[in-house]
Amino acid sequence: MKQKSLRMGYDVTLEKGNTWKPLKVQYWNKEGPHPDFKPSEPFKYMADALLGLSMVKLNHYLKSPLTKPSVDYSFAMEAWNSLDPHIELFERSSPRIRALQTQIAVVPPLWCEEFENHFNEHLDLAIKPWGIDIAALGPLVEAFSWFESKINSPLLYNFGISFSKPFMEKLHTLFSFLYHVRSLVAVDHNAYVEDPSHEGVRVDAISDYLPKAEYVVNDALLYWSFNKFSQSYIRQGVGDAKFDKHLTNPMLTAFRQYSHHACHLVDNLPKSFISSLNPIELEEALYLVQMDWLLGSPAGLLFKIREELYAVQSGYEKIFWKDVDPPHYHKPVALHVCCELKEDHLFEKKSA
Repeated sequence: MKQKSLRMGYDVTLEKGNTWKPLKVQYWNKEGPHPDFKPSEPFKYMADALLGLSMVKLNHYLKSPLTKPSVDYSFAMEAWNSLDPHIELFERSSPRIRALQTQIAVVPPLWCEEFENHFNEHLDLAIKPWGIDIAALGPLVEAFSWFESKINSPLLYNFGISFSKPFMEKLHTLFSFLYHVRSLVAVDHNAYVEDPSHEGVRVDAISDYLPKAEYVVNDALLYWSFNKFSQSYIRQGVGDAKFDKHLTNPMLTAFRQYSHHACHLVDNLPKSFISSLNPIELEEALYLVQMDWLLGSPAGLLFKIREELYAVQSGYEKIFWKDVDPPHYHKPVALHVCCELKEDHLFEKKSA
């Protein structure tokens, strides 16, 4: 029996200038930019294949039987679900997020539904018959701002957001698309530098979004200890109440100004979650719960999408690759990508 396969060809267009700003991903409607352009094996971490698959999944125009070359949509969906590593990470972490939600006040479902509608309206405008207009994704950032204003809370370490299953599927796909666009730009850049250890760029699913998680833990432990001590001090009736406020309020202000992430993490967790652990257990738990939020919560997924959107608006060198100077493009640059994905690649992933 002949194994299934999917050949994907597309162009990633980068803006002219001294920046890394992808403008669009355009699916080939013929053999490619040159008749001799032959498909290659997917890259080691499947960035080229996953970018093509996520574009197929997002773009309803590519489901049409009139698309040339035609796309095996069912195989594309099977391949994306099998190959994208973030899906497995989300499924591992999300049960612990749902357990936390039973102990906190969650965001009203009506507000989440309203956000879904706003988000879908903006996203639909970026979906074109030829592919995806990345530059047109900018208004999605405004939808995020509206949502944070509506719920009166930032996305960071928010454990109380839930969305419908179809919308979560769309968010996973959009993140996969944006993440692997950046991965492909990184692969292209690193192929031309003389010393990758100093001039290369990297893509990381955790540190790109939470670069100092262990520092947040240390600050969170200090903040929690200060809160615990000050509340105990007040309950015991020691000292003058006015003096107590004069002492504690500036400290709390300083914590929230200089250790904002740590304070937000502690304040968003159920008090029973923190108080039930000894100091050693709490240190580990505060680190792990950050990972669970980033990898397995709807808010963490939104947070990552927004970071990617900020980067495609401003340039990757402004958000992710601050230590590396991008090349100067004298005209818009198109990365030509063509790969062939086979069933064997899915089996290799499962057996790895």
